[in-house]
Amino acid sequence: MSAQPPDPELQEALLELQQYLSDDVAPLIVADSMQLLLKYPPAAVATVIRGWTGAQYRGAGGRAVPVSDYLFHAIKKIHMMGEFRLVPRAPLEAYLEQLKPVVLGMCPEEDRSMLLENLSRLGETQPTASPVQTIFRQAPTNEAAQRASASGPGSVAADAEAGGVSAEALRGLRRFSLLLERLESQGPSAAASSAPGEKAIAAEALAFAARSSHSSRELEQYLARLKEMGLDAGTDNLFRALAQKLPGWVFPDAGGATGAESGTLGAMRRIITEAEDPVEGSRRFQEMVKTVVERFNEGSLPQAVAMLELAERLVAEKKVDPGSVEIVRRRLGETLDPEQLKKFAERPDQQALLRKVLQFFTALTPGGLLEELQREQKRDRRRLILALLEVHGAPARAAAYERLKQASTAVAEEEWFFRRNLLYLLRRIPRSADASFDDETELVLSYAQPGFPLVVIKEAVTALGQYRDEKAEQGLTHLLSELETMLSKPGEAPYQLKDLRALLDRVAATLARLPSPSARRALIEHAGKKQAPLGDTMARLAELGTQDLSEDTDTVDRLIELVKANLPFKLLGVTLRQNDQNMVYGIEALAGTPTPAVRRLLEEIVTRLRGHEAGRAAARVLAGFDRPSPAPEAPGSGAPIASLQGDLEVFGLPALLQSLAESAASGTLTLREKTGEPFATLALKDGKLQSSERGRLRGEEAFYQLLEKPTPGQFAFVKGNIAGSSTPREILPLVLEAMRRYDELQEAMALAPDGVFLQPTAMKPTPHPAEKDGSFLQALWERASQGATPEGCEEAVASDSYRIRRVLAHWVEQGALKPRAAG
Repeated sequence: MSAQPPDPELQEALLELQQYLSDDVAPLIVADSMQLLLKYPPAAVATVIRGWTGAQYRGAGGRAVPVSDYLFHAIKKIHMMGEFRLVPRAPLEAYLEQLKPVVLGMCPEEDRSMLLENLSRLGETQPTASPVQTIFRQAPTNEAAQRASASGPGSVAADAEAGGVSAEALRGLRRFSLLLERLESQGPSAAASSAPGEKAIAAEALAFAARSSHSSRELEQYLARLKEMGLDAGTDNLFRALAQKLPGWVFPDAGGATGAESGTLGAMRRIITEAEDPVEGSRRFQEMVKTVVERFNEGSLPQAVAMLELAERLVAEKKVDPGSVEIVRRRLGETLDPEQLKKFAERPDQQALLRKVLQFFTALTPGGLLEELQREQKRDRRRLILALLEVHGAPARAAAYERLKQASTAVAEEEWFFRRNLLYLLRRIPRSADASFDDETELVLSYAQPGFPLVVIKEAVTALGQYRDEKAEQGLTHLLSELETMLSKPGEAPYQLKDLRALLDRVAATLARLPSPSARRALIEHAGKKQAPLGDTMARLAELGTQDLSEDTDTVDRLIELVKANLPFKLLGVTLRQNDQNMVYGIEALAGTPTPAVRRLLEEIVTRLRGHEAGRAAARVLAGFDRPSPAPEAPGSGAPIASLQGDLEVFGLPALLQSLAESAASGTLTLREKTGEPFATLALKDGKLQSSERGRLRGEEAFYQLLEKPTPGQFAFVKGNIAGSSTPREILPLVLEAMRRYDELQEAMALAPDGVFLQPTAMKPTPHPAEKDGSFLQALWERASQGATPEGCEEAVASDSYRIRRVLAHWVEQGALKPRAAG
């Protein structure tokens, strides 16, 4: 026997045992105290049992229960500590063998034989659920049966759970015990193993401990037991295990009235908010965000976002120290994988989720990214930063504008590259349609001036093309004139001639895209100058071919004249050819303008210059005029055109369904595997679910299955009228119920997991309390009792996974089924 601890420690342990016998504390809470009491002689515990029994018997209604039943209740509750693996079984069994004779001595002589017989049978049966405030009663012997029945029917329940401990808590302990048995069955090193199957069991045990604990102390007791088995049960592994149980989609926003924080996310919240002190809570918060980074770096963007949304709520509710939160935001963003950031940024359908990640970390906010952009030297990193700023959208654009507006002109050379990037962002990120940008146009124009570095001027010119206002047009026209002057006096030009011509090309192309007749006239006048220092001025007209100039008759007439001026003509009977290439540029400038006058000109060129490049160019433009526009599909003419389609895994089925519901859409949603094979269809009428099919399943079970067992693939929604006699169902309640099922399915799969075979035991199965369909239960039992796997049961029985696994887990928990390893 080990050295005796101080008396106060013993007294505290005895007090907790007394509270446990009265059902005032849960089994987990008293586990440490029970292990301490095993080091003392049984007389110490016997004293508590004697005092507790006397108090119960003398209390109100206490005499309705025999003293022997109170004594049995006390021993039974201590024995349960071993059943639930809260105390090592072998030492506890040895201790109880010493305690039983002492307790028998307290029992009235007429009940002693019955108590002895029932104590000898401890552990032969499993406790089942019964109402609160009952005690464990003995099974009466023949001679005591009549006396026991006289105590009144229904006053207590045989083999009931402890009254103050809820049925849910005892059920959790039982399930945790079964998980520990699975871990133990893998051998002493299984808990620390890296093998996929064994690692999955260990992770399941960790996740279950977090989800099913009702207090910080209960969680600590669960984790202590796992640590005894060699499992690393720190909060970092705890969050990792829970994160793997999150679905591959983000919970839809239902105005805060969702159960989004039940189950897995709820467990994460409790781990943080129920910490012993703020310092520990902050440490756990940091561990959770580290797990977010890990899931993100592994490519699990929806899981990372779900956890970050929880983190944001905890911050808003002031559940975590603000200073610690700021440290986490500032430091951990640097550990996100750049390749994953790049991959998600390049996918428009993932940018909304990525934006939530960027907004959480200080360095990845618009301000933080602009600070990094200003000092970053590596080109690839700058490209990534710019891509992330584009993901931010309007806030990044506003921040870039403010930085550009506040900048001075006296800067170092490297600062000009930063200015160029700011102008790039103004060009790339769309502006608000209803905003006024007069000041912004003037600011960008101020950088489109000779004297600035060429990289800045080029970016400013390109950015001006999106403003499409009079100021932009005037500024570009003026710059065009200045560049012409510089090129005509090469000795005085501040830039190299080839760079000036490249800039002139860009200015001309930008003017050509403006919807302004005066801008086009300026370009045509420039093309007519044909001065060698200016480069190929006619070539700069070709950009006009991207627009339909039919409404701008003056520009069309001038272009026609330019083309005609280059047609061959006869002089003294000799045909003289003009510049054929200039004619091609003029023809290309008219490529988007199918007016009769343009058509006649092109037909003439084809006839006169067949076999020449100008004739071929005219023929190509005419062919484009005559090419019919694709006609919309007529009803019944072929495959319907999807009005909405995309990647199901990325978009997330809950978000997709909510979007269709909010838009009151009617039509058919088809879900396809990656191979293109359809696996489910849903019919929506005015944004409500009219019908659904998933394999053999129909109706609500098919709908639930889609979220319980998500399948990656593609979706396509085709609008159309939907017929049906049944009343359509609201989408959101169905989605929330499916989410609840998903969460509970994870727990059921802990006891009835994939990859194991089931086998019956000698115990007779009982129905699950929530399952009333006898034919379903019979079909499932027939399949399960024949040694099938849970997956095999799902294939054989037409129902959703949650319903099947829930019953299988119930039978495993009850002991009617037990899993065995394959082979």
